[in-house]
Amino acid sequence: MDIAIVNSWLLTFQNNSLGIVKDGAIGIEDGKISFVGKTSEIDKTDVDTLIDGSNHVTMPGLVNAHIHTSMTLLRGGAQDLPEIEWMNKGIGPIANHMKPSDIIVGSKLGVIEALRSGTTTFAEYSTNVSKLVDEIYLPFGARVVATETINEVSKNRAHLKPTDIYEFDRTKGEKAFKQACELFKKYQKKELVTSMFGPQALDMISLELLQIVKDEAIERKSGMHLHVAQGERERLQIVGRFGKNASTVKVLNEYGFLDEYLLGAHCHDTSIDEREKMVSNGVKMVGCPSSISMIDGIVPPVGHFVSLGGKVGLGSDQAPGPGLHNMFCEMRTISIITKTMMRDPTALPAWEVLKIATGGGSQVLGLEDKIGSLEVGKQADIITIDLSKPNLTPVVDFPFHTFIPNIVYSATGYEVDNVIISGKEVIIDSKFVSINEQEIINDATQRSQRIFRDASEDWMKADSLLVKKVKNGLL
Repeated sequence: MDIAIVNSWLLTFQNNSLGIVKDGAIGIEDGKISFVGKTSEIDKTDVDTLIDGSNHVTMPGLVNAHIHTSMTLLRGGAQDLPEIEWMNKGIGPIANHMKPSDIIVGSKLGVIEALRSGTTTFAEYSTNVSKLVDEIYLPFGARVVATETINEVSKNRAHLKPTDIYEFDRTKGEKAFKQACELFKKYQKKELVTSMFGPQALDMISLELLQIVKDEAIERKSGMHLHVAQGERERLQIVGRFGKNASTVKVLNEYGFLDEYLLGAHCHDTSIDEREKMVSNGVKMVGCPSSISMIDGIVPPVGHFVSLGGKVGLGSDQAPGPGLHNMFCEMRTISIITKTMMRDPTALPAWEVLKIATGGGSQVLGLEDKIGSLEVGKQADIITIDLSKPNLTPVVDFPFHTFIPNIVYSATGYEVDNVIISGKEVIIDSKFVSINEQEIINDATQRSQRIFRDASEDWMKADSLLVKKVKNGLL
């Protein structure tokens, strides 16, 4: 064996349960899991790297099913704003001052933050996503579902009011679609990279191009990762384009896009009936609870989708909004705010949220045959969690296992001390094996300070609510 983890609690997520194993062991060979069972049954005589998992939980790596790391340098730049101001008055004036190299460094920062807190698979949604794959994900050894943003919205929109309909630039959309198609060929031999199509949102792409994208997705046995019913801004655009009774889900259903090839992100501006229709048609969902609660003041309907039997994953979205790329934060947030919204403390219990953040994410991204559980033959994407930290102590295993709720409600993510992806050690004993974390942090800080300084005049002119707060000495 290349690596063995022994003497650990295992969460295998087999047989539709957590698959808890006491004093368990995991064996890894050639990038895949070769043994799952009791420590007493594993052969430790020929192991290159032996990890003692005493007082640890060993489990599948977390799956961030919707992430935009390219905006991480703008962390803290657009919180506590009305949703209708967030894009054009809040983050837009600052983002316009980013250079291409800033995006790369910001993405590096976002990825190392997520890796450190146990994320092993990223559904990266970005323009020119292959650049992020080549310069960050592959060198860092992280698993990525590369999703090229496809939209036709003209760049000339800064002057538009929320009710003004975006102009479309078909050439722009077709160029992005071509880039998305090229991903499949470019990375077909890369174990760590798969691809999906990313038509950004129904208000940002024509039905004609959306149909072309879907046809290609079917041909390539992939899917469409679409922002669905994101809130008031999108609703105004949909009504303006399709009529006063239109909604995103109604239009998608009418034109044949509401099916198993669709992965809908967010979905918070949907009705109960619409979500029932989505689930019955096989639509999958990814919720970003911290982002949507911060930007829209709404609870994403993860709990309802799960109760209907829908396939659901979790994501962090972008840093200027929720603030974090940390799946432990997302697990805790969605459980608590769903309980509050539904006035039901049993809603989205810890064990359900753990399944969503692992196997659920693998399912919505089409990776369930590779990752999401600890099973012989699956890719060795594995993390260990140190239960000896004060916030996870005490550890009780009879009459039940208290570390299950504690991982969801008490962990911060920084209790993760070993991260292994496709059998390669990325973090060992809380230290990156080959990534210079401090160098990235220093570079990111200097660049962010320059961006905010250069954008200050434009940001003030945009006159968002935050400008008024700054003038009052509150920010």
